Amino acid sequence: MSSTCSVVVADDNRDAADSLVELLGALGYSAVAAYDGQEAVEACSALEPDLAILDIQMPLLDGCAAARLIRAGTHPPGTIASLSALRHWDEPMKSEGGAFDVRLAKPARMDELSELLAQAVGPVPGNPRSDGAGPAPG
Repeated sequence: MSSTCSVVVADDNRDAADSLVELLGALGYSAVAAYDGQEAVEACSALEPDLAILDIQMPLLDGCAAARLIRAGTHPPGTIASLSALRHWDEPMKSEGGAFDVRLAKPARMDELSELLAQAVGPVPGNPRSDGAGPAPG
C-alpha cells in the first residue's frame, strides 16, 4: 500500500466527495477525491488504497463498473464500498459475485462510516476518534 493514501472517495457531486475527504482527514485518515468512475479506477491503480468508497451513479463509468475494474486491478483495495442515494439497485455484494463488500446509503451515517473505516483501514494511531467505537447510544 502507498503511504500517501489509504482511502479513495469517488462521487460526481464534488461537494459530497470533497466533504467526505475532509471528514476523513479530520479523523486522521489520508484520502483523495475522484469525480467520476474513470478517475476512481485511475486513483486506485496509482495509490493502492486500503478502501474505496464509490457513488453508484457517476459519469464515464458508473460505480458498479468502476468497482469491477478496481477489483480486477493489480493491487485492489481490501474493501470497496458503494455509497448511493438509490433505494433500490440490484448490484450484488462481493460474496454474491458482485464487486462491493459494503453498501452505504447517502447520506452516510457517522457510526456506519466509523465502523467501515475501523474494519477496512484500522484505527489511526493516537486518534481515539478513529477507533470505530463512537459515542455510546443515547
